[in-house]
Amino acid sequence: MGIKAIAKVKNDIATVKLLVKHPMAPGKIAGGKGEPKYINHLSVKHGGRVVFDMYPTSAISKNPYIKFAFKGAKKGDIVTVEWFDNTGATEKKDVKLK
Repeated sequence: MGIKAIAKVKNDIATVKLLVKHPMAPGKIAGGKGEPKYINHLSVKHGGRVVFDMYPTSAISKNPYIKFAFKGAKKGDIVTVEWFDNTGATEKKDVKLK
């Protein structure tokens, strides 16, 4: 698993693109095999403030791509991306805005 991120700032607006490597397996509930394993919360913080919050379900495809923007950013700032899945696994990454 892993998080790939590109984060750029232009005119005080940050655009963040994320590729989150995760199986997003629906399990038997959707006719699949094995146990479900999917991200059920993804949060992005900037300066301690939540700027993006998402509660996906097992209906999201494998390795989801997520893009969003927010105001109040400067080049060099850090955004923290963190996800949690239904099995208790978690991953966190700090990304520098360019």
